[in-house]
Parts: sequence; structure tokens; C-alpha cells
Amino acid sequence: MYINSYNPIDKLIAFLRSNELNKNFSLKNKKILDFGCGSDFKKLAKQYAMCREITLVDRVSNDFISDNIKFINYKNDLEYLRNIIKDGYYDIIILSAVIEHLDHPENVLNILKLKLNKNGVFFLTAPGKKSKFILEFMAYKLKIINAELVAEHKRYYDEKEYDILSKKTNLSIKKFYYFEFGLNTACILC
Repeated sequence: MYINSYNPIDKLIAFLRSNELNKNFSLKNKKILDFGCGSDFKKLAKQYAMCREITLVDRVSNDFISDNIKFINYKNDLEYLRNIIKDGYYDIIILSAVIEHLDHPENVLNILKLKLNKNGVFFLTAPGKKSKFILEFMAYKLKIINAELVAEHKRYYDEKEYDILSKKTNLSIKKFYYFEFGLNTACILC
């Protein structure tokens, strides 16, 4: 099984991102899909303990079901993802620190939006444009955060980037804001 290699600073940044989810939503009895969830399944089980059902999707590990958690390795195949998850099901679909790694995030969102229920929303986080220099300095010069993950960044986000994404997916921005001193962004799309 693949395990993400995060140091304490990476873990702190991930913790701060997950706090933003809790600030915006009560997860109690919700049906959640977390796309790009990573491999820290114990942390994820704890984070989503109040949810009714959790579907975790990533390219790591083997498929499994445990209690109210289902993990799907989508094998980097969006058509497989489209076919394996039923439509109109989830209350919240989370892509936390994911869209900046995708060449065409609109492709993933266009598939996953079919999986949202009538009142469902996306919750997205991505590094802000102001963070590019800082993240690269911390990764490449100081070597205190995961340089491989920073190297994968295709773009950094501001409200304009989310506006472009919302137009490509025919979704509306319900809420946008910066956090972590303006270095990170959050966006709710519906």
C-alpha cells in the first residue's frame, strides 16, 4: 500500500485545510465523497466519523469497505469513476488540495457534479497565487515540505481562476475566500 510522505509542516497545512471544511459544514449524517483523499485512512475515518457514508477516491491503495467508509482506487480513469459511483447521491464532494495538480480539473468536476444530490455542493481548496514563491522556497530551498507535491502544481488559484473553473463546469460560486494568511483558497461551488 502507498503511504503519503508528509512531514510535520505538510501535516499542519493539511490540518488547517480540513478545519475549513468543518467551519463551513456540519458533517453529521452527511454523505461525503472525498476525491484525492490520500492514504491516511485512520485520520480520514476520524475526520468523517459523524458522516452517514463516506466514499474516498484516490489512486492509492486497493479498494476496500469498512463500516461506513468505502475506498475506490479510480486508477486515474475518469470513465471508470463515472461508472462506479451512482448519480445524485452526495451532499458534499470535497477536493482539498487537488485541483492544482490536475491538467483539466473541469473534467473531474463535470463527472463528479452528476454525483451530487439536488442540494449538494463542492468544497474545494487550493493554494493561492501568493503562495507560489513561499511553497517553492519551502520545498526546494529549505526542503521542509514535500517538493514532489509542489512540483506537480499546474496552477495557483484566486477568485478569477475559480470563476473560469465555474464557467467550464456550469457551476456557480456560492462562496470564495482566502485563509492561512491569504496563502490558501477555499471555494464552494453548486
